[in-house]
Amino acid sequence: MALRTRFAILLALLVFVDALLLQIQTTQTEAGTLLDRLISLGVGLVSASILHRLLPAAANQRHQPGLWPLVTIGLVLNYGIFAALASRAPHVQPLVHLSFSWACTLLFGGFGLYRIRRWRD
Repeated sequence: MALRTRFAILLALLVFVDALLLQIQTTQTEAGTLLDRLISLGVGLVSASILHRLLPAAANQRHQPGLWPLVTIGLVLNYGIFAALASRAPHVQPLVHLSFSWACTLLFGGFGLYRIRRWRD
């Protein structure tokens, strides 16, 4: 499976599970929005990690230097943007904050991948 296709599938699963679980938690539980977001992001990461192990990958594509630090910083950035938006505008739906935080994270990740590939080549 091509690296971009595999990455797109894993990312789509992560965002979908994150959004679905956040929506369910904010409507059904009384926990705070930030705790709900942390739980939904964690479950999304676990589901993407499981699918990552199940999807086939070429031997030369299994380890890319610099990818995991970029992913880690991106997820911290994602949660930080969501927390800042949720605390400043609690009247706005959490899915709006989630969408904006994922858009910012994807921009950061795209720029980071571009820099990593440019640095390697």
